[in-house]
Amino acid sequence: MAVIEKYEKNGFDILRYIAALSVMMLHYSSYTMILSTNLSDRGAAVMDRSRQTALLFPGVVILFSISGFLVSASFERAKTRKEFFLRRVLRMYPELWLCTAVNLAVICLLVPQLLDRSIFLWLGTQVLGIANTPGCLRDFATGSVNGALWTVFTEVQLYLVLGLVYPLLQKFKNRQWAALLIALAALNVILGVWAAGEGMVSRLIERTFFPYALWFFVGVFCYERRQRILPVLKMAFWPMLLVYLVVELCTAEIPGYYADIVTGVMLPFLVIGCAYCLPAIRLKVDLSYGMFLYHWIILNVIVHYDLMNRLPWYAGMFLFLAGTVMAAAVSRSLSQRIMGRLRSNIVSATK
Repeated sequence: MAVIEKYEKNGFDILRYIAALSVMMLHYSSYTMILSTNLSDRGAAVMDRSRQTALLFPGVVILFSISGFLVSASFERAKTRKEFFLRRVLRMYPELWLCTAVNLAVICLLVPQLLDRSIFLWLGTQVLGIANTPGCLRDFATGSVNGALWTVFTEVQLYLVLGLVYPLLQKFKNRQWAALLIALAALNVILGVWAAGEGMVSRLIERTFFPYALWFFVGVFCYERRQRILPVLKMAFWPMLLVYLVVELCTAEIPGYYADIVTGVMLPFLVIGCAYCLPAIRLKVDLSYGMFLYHWIILNVIVHYDLMNRLPWYAGMFLFLAGTVMAAAVSRSLSQRIMGRLRSNIVSATK
């Protein structure tokens, strides 16, 4: 019991929001710097600093690292593999489906004249969480209906893989874990080379879990070895962070997919260690998933109405952040009701 209580005292709730904000500001600052024609010097400095910080601590890497750690704990709490998968579906899909409905409503209100039959194929892919933009909307706003959605389907793939192999991973010795993580690191670098440029191969790699598996399974490893590794990561956090910053800020280009391999190896360990250095603040409501889902919709509205040029830079940024959080809060409340009904129906059907 003491071990469980110690494990539960962490700052993962805070880190989830940091990951969401990192992704959001990377996207918003990038589009602002591209599309804004009257950005002030102060605004340009803020946007550039936001973008550089988000690239230094990529939110997607943070997200997958946390997921690997916490979803491993979820698997152990589940009584059966079926229960584990059911929990994952209920956590991911009701809010995704609600977001899809909201996204469709926004598109129909803003650009109904652009829609054609390809929107039905798009709706079919959204049911599973597969990122896709119909041809009729390639010229709408950012050119992507929901550019962050690929992370959802990647998470789903990783959950499926973990659910199938976790009992085997529990039997791994240290040398087997080392071999697995080294192989995943090598795979990340190799896929980074293969995915360079455009083409079918690049798109296929982007949609599979393979290049991102390293970050996720570092989290799984840290959970599996938590009794030994958490005290080490907590004690070594500040020296590791210093080394990480020196390497990232002083080194030339380093290979790797999405993020360089130094980030891919070090940041997941830093994230897990940081969670146990932060105050053990538990938030009753987690809006981070909704922030991932809705921020691109808000971004598309801002780009569509050219608000990056019509509003001062700080007003546009506030609208983006506040609009995303509000959408995530409403979505969370509604999806909780949907999940409650789904659970009730499932329980009734199994009686």
